[in-house]
Amino acid sequence: MHDEWVLKICAAGSYQVGKTSLIRRYAEDKFADSYIPTIGVDVTVKRITTDNQKVKILLWDTAGQEVFGRIRPMYFEGAFGCIIVYDITRLESFKDLEGWITEFRTPERAKAPIVIVGNKTDLKEQRVVSTDEGKNFAEKHSVPFIECSAKLGGNEIESVYTTFVRKYLEELDIT
Repeated sequence: MHDEWVLKICAAGSYQVGKTSLIRRYAEDKFADSYIPTIGVDVTVKRITTDNQKVKILLWDTAGQEVFGRIRPMYFEGAFGCIIVYDITRLESFKDLEGWITEFRTPERAKAPIVIVGNKTDLKEQRVVSTDEGKNFAEKHSVPFIECSAKLGGNEIESVYTTFVRKYLEELDIT
C-alpha cells in the first residue's frame, strides 16, 4: 500500500459563485457570510482515507475575475480534475460555463474529469437558472452535475470530491 496519494483538484467559475465557500465547507465544514475575493489562487489541503487508501487532496481555488485570466492556466497545470461552479441566481455565471470548460480543457487535460456545480440552492426565491438547464448543460458536455448550497452544506458537496478521489484511484488501478 502506498503511504499517501496526492490529488490536485481545481475549482473554477466566475467571481462570487461560491468556489471558496464550497472548498471551505468540504475541507473544514465551515461557512462565512462575508466575501473576500480570491487573489490569484488559494490552496487548501484535506486528507481523507477511502477504500483503505490515504489521499491528500490539494484544493486549488482559482480567482474568477477576468484580470486573472492570463495566469489561471498555470494554476490548472497538473490538475487531475476541475469543479466548475456557477451561481443559480446569476444567469451570467451560467452563461460563462462554456468558457470555463474551454479554459480548463487543454490537450493535456482532454480527459480530465470535470463536475458542473450549481451553487446557492438556499436562495430558491432568487433562482434564475433551473435545475434542468444545469443538467442539460452537463449532459451536453458528458460531465456530472450537482446542485448544492455551500451555506447549508450537505452530502452533495462531499460526493463531488469523493467522485474525483474514486476516479483517481481507479485510474491508478488500486481500487
